Amino acid sequence: MLDLDHARSKTEALLALFDRWAPRPPVEMVPIAEAIGRVPAQDLHSRNTLPVVRASMMDGIAVVSERFRGGLPDTSRWVEGKDFVRADTGDDFDDRFDAVIPIEEVTFLPSGGLRLDDEVAVAPGACVRPSGSLIQPGDPLLVAGLPIRPCDLAALAIGGITEVPVRRRPVVAFIPTGSELVPAGTTPQRGQNVDCNSLMARHLLLEMGAVPLSLPIVKDRIEDLESALDQALPQADIVVLNGGSSKGGEDVTATMLGRRGEVLVHGIAAGPGRPMCLSMIGDKPVINLPGPVVAAFHGLDWCIRAVVSRYLGLPMLRRPQVRAVLAEDMPCPKRICFLCRLQVTRAPDGTLIAHPLPFRSVRIGLWLNANGQFVSEVGQGDHRKGDVLDVELLCGEEFIRPEGEPASPALPGEASPPPREGNDGRRHP
Repeated sequence: MLDLDHARSKTEALLALFDRWAPRPPVEMVPIAEAIGRVPAQDLHSRNTLPVVRASMMDGIAVVSERFRGGLPDTSRWVEGKDFVRADTGDDFDDRFDAVIPIEEVTFLPSGGLRLDDEVAVAPGACVRPSGSLIQPGDPLLVAGLPIRPCDLAALAIGGITEVPVRRRPVVAFIPTGSELVPAGTTPQRGQNVDCNSLMARHLLLEMGAVPLSLPIVKDRIEDLESALDQALPQADIVVLNGGSSKGGEDVTATMLGRRGEVLVHGIAAGPGRPMCLSMIGDKPVINLPGPVVAAFHGLDWCIRAVVSRYLGLPMLRRPQVRAVLAEDMPCPKRICFLCRLQVTRAPDGTLIAHPLPFRSVRIGLWLNANGQFVSEVGQGDHRKGDVLDVELLCGEEFIRPEGEPASPALPGEASPPPREGNDGRRHP
């Protein structure tokens, strides 16, 4: 029986799950061209030596430094290929030459030969990058556990690495449940609601580094839920059931999970989304998120993100934060940690202003399109107008609009900032 009066905290819920679940993702090899964002399973080191012999540090001409020992020689009759050769940045050049003069200090004469600036100073090895000065075998290229960035791909290519051992991404099955649900794109009739959570979950899971497995809508029948779970478990590392979670007789999903496996936590001191249920079936987490979109987003954002991060061996994402002043009172229940969505704007003096968007009183599009959020702590309670909060940004700070500016997009060439768009700012019904 769900008892929200004795609900676990977020931290307690995750610890209960992680005490039972210690995933060891298999390692797979992927080509470097497909490795962006993946998590390397081990440190990687260079196999190459570059430059292989030596190379020019800049565009110029390669010369014999010995000819400059007594000062500038007469170069007016010099012949390319005999007295000098062209040496471009990063290029090798003939072993007869041992120094490079920058091209900016050279003038090629119309009749042949060349003229050098009076300040030219040439010594052995001048403007020449020695062999191995760029990279040598054994040089570190990549650190295990740090998601691969574009610059890391460049380092791997320079070091001669063509394939990368990475942790396999978890497959996360998402099962929307509810007899009232119809697929996105369907015009809802009386008694129906649009399944917007599947689309939101799919792209949040991709952002987390998981492989989403989106399954069809399941009606509120135990046999259908059982069948969907049987379909998902062999294919997925983590299963998320969305809906069928409530206090009382409609809490059918948790009852089913208790029969199939072990319910670890039922009821979280976090809202929206308090009736969440965390369970294990065999060696796989199966998590039941409440159905409303605001509760589903909250559960995906704090719980499923933490579960995927644990599978991949990553720390939790930390979004950028800004200090903002509350424009009005913001109620927060003391007994739970509470997700508050905010629209952040910029005052003429540069101060950031946070406008609360209570999900019970604003249209859902405004709530989902918010550019910031704040999660209150248990025992913290309400916040008052004028309080300064650390607000998580769901978009870049450069997208924050001036206070009072309309939200319509700017036309090409106008000075207004682009339209607001949060990390999760896809517009859902």
